[in-house]
Amino acid sequence: MKKSLLTVVLGALVLSTANANWYAEADAGISKTKFTSYADLNKTKLEPRVAVGYKLGNVRIAGDYTHHGKFSGNAAGQQNTTKIQGVGASVLYDFNTNSSIEPYVGARISANQFKITNRQLSSFSDNNETKVGYGVVAGAKYKLDQKWYANGGVEYNRLGNFDDTKVNNYGAKVGLGYEF
Repeated sequence: MKKSLLTVVLGALVLSTANANWYAEADAGISKTKFTSYADLNKTKLEPRVAVGYKLGNVRIAGDYTHHGKFSGNAAGQQNTTKIQGVGASVLYDFNTNSSIEPYVGARISANQFKITNRQLSSFSDNNETKVGYGVVAGAKYKLDQKWYANGGVEYNRLGNFDDTKVNNYGAKVGLGYEF
């Protein structure tokens, strides 16, 4: 996932020299991640995201990297630790209001990497799994000037499914964006 983050950052730098419909955005917010079968792992965390996208009229297409965080808990005599990060793609629709505030709605699909460690008294196991996720977003952008905007939104993401567990993420984020 470090390579993915580096790719997004380098992509943003390359795009900064372009002059047509590209944008970069950085958001952070509070998100609640819920594991349906492991309530002791449910946590609310600060969740950062960086994205690079392209605007086609009222439609935006973006690629992003999100760090969902590290979740630890004890269940059935085991200490469970899960780290989650993801790379996603979004399609967003901006509603033209002829004002500084521009609401939007969208959908997202992602590849989320779960690094899972289970520790017992005498042994431990490590497992890495990548799960396909999906989600929806809604929010609004506020134009600060010709290039910069503030962003605020809410979202729901299904990060992945395991045999007996669904991992859901609910959050609110704020951030800044720059249109090249």
